Amino acid sequence: MKLSITLYDALTSISMPSNKAKAVVDAWECDVEKLASKSDLAQTEKHLKASISELGAEMRALIREQSAELRSSIREQGVELRTSISTLEAHNKIVQWQFGILFVCISVPAIKMGYEFLSEVLLSQ
Repeated sequence: MKLSITLYDALTSISMPSNKAKAVVDAWECDVEKLASKSDLAQTEKHLKASISELGAEMRALIREQSAELRSSIREQGVELRTSISTLEAHNKIVQWQFGILFVCISVPAIKMGYEFLSEVLLSQ
């Protein structure tokens, strides 16, 4: 306010009309209100640093939480995969046994037929 009066007095002393001097002072006051002082900037910087620090802590907590969830999910999928592999291995063994039994069921009669054929051929000679 004191600077406004000084500016007004300076303008009127150089023969500027009172209404124009008042308009200049009003415009100057309007512009000065928009300017930030060093203390305003320091306070803003302090708030920004605190905000950044809080956000950083929040982000680290979220990352830790998501990492734990991801590890848990990977463990669960690993267990499911091992179970599936065990089931497939069991099915594979059953199929192997089935092929073995099928082979025996086919080969024993074939061997018997071959043996009977050979014995008839050899006995008929």
